[in-house]
Amino acid sequence: MTEEQIAALDSDWQRYSAAERAAFDLARRLTYAPYSLDATSIERLRQHYKDTQILEIIFTVANNNSTTRWTDALGIPQEDDGSFFAKDKDKQPAVLRTFLTPTPDAYKERCSSTLPDSDAWKRPALGSRKEAEQALAACRKRQPRLTLVVEEAARALLPTDWPKGPLPQWVRLLAHFPKAGVARADSLRRAEEKGWLNPRLKAQIAWIAARHDRAWYALGQAERRLRSLGFSADEIYQLDGPWDSYSAAERAAFNLARKLTVHPSTVTDGDIAALRKLYSDRQVAELIYHLCNAAFFDRLTEACGLQLEE
Repeated sequence: MTEEQIAALDSDWQRYSAAERAAFDLARRLTYAPYSLDATSIERLRQHYKDTQILEIIFTVANNNSTTRWTDALGIPQEDDGSFFAKDKDKQPAVLRTFLTPTPDAYKERCSSTLPDSDAWKRPALGSRKEAEQALAACRKRQPRLTLVVEEAARALLPTDWPKGPLPQWVRLLAHFPKAGVARADSLRRAEEKGWLNPRLKAQIAWIAARHDRAWYALGQAERRLRSLGFSADEIYQLDGPWDSYSAAERAAFNLARKLTVHPSTVTDGDIAALRKLYSDRQVAELIYHLCNAAFFDRLTEACGLQLEE
């Protein structure tokens, strides 16, 4: 892409086709307000894309939301040049020697159209327990907005050690992509089962992230995990806050979960330094990794309107 085309992504979508603008709008909405997507959002995309293409757009945006939280929260430095991204170094254009390229004059003073600079992008209040319970009940009755791979075909793609029993809808959705999707499903499952954080904390932060994303399918999945660990309904909804009754370590993790979910750009070195006083570096990285997974899972499952299993 040219410098002008890249700059236009930030402030001049009229340079792009109607199909591209529809995809851009979904990317912005799914990033800032994943709960705002509905069946109408998908129908608008169907004017330009097949269902598998729509799923690929959602999958890509959800993955990007996961990646940006990982790199920024951990302060991972940008590469010096574009050689890492070059697929064929013998073809033109040549590999970028620096990312510090000048902005085209036409875009130097233009305001971004992708930033959430209005009240329309501000997240509403969290909502009451009753409202959440009603949303979960509705989630159990809704129908997925995109088709799922049939059970037998999906299971044939999974690792042989995948648990027995009916496959959840999120797995059958990802099975549309036999390599990338199935690999993502397997990594999500293994992250839940393994690691240096205890299952209790992993389920708690999954709940907090899903609550703030209003991702009802993901919230139902987190609720099931918490109940399997012995949590009562009252104990689960205590995770909505305030968190005064929890330990300092739990409060620090919960605060990061909320911040990285709602305002990822505001996570500071101080936030990570505070966590490192309470957790090992390995645990801090794993905590962030699980929240990155939540950003992906919340957006994928809610955009596709998956039906929560009983």
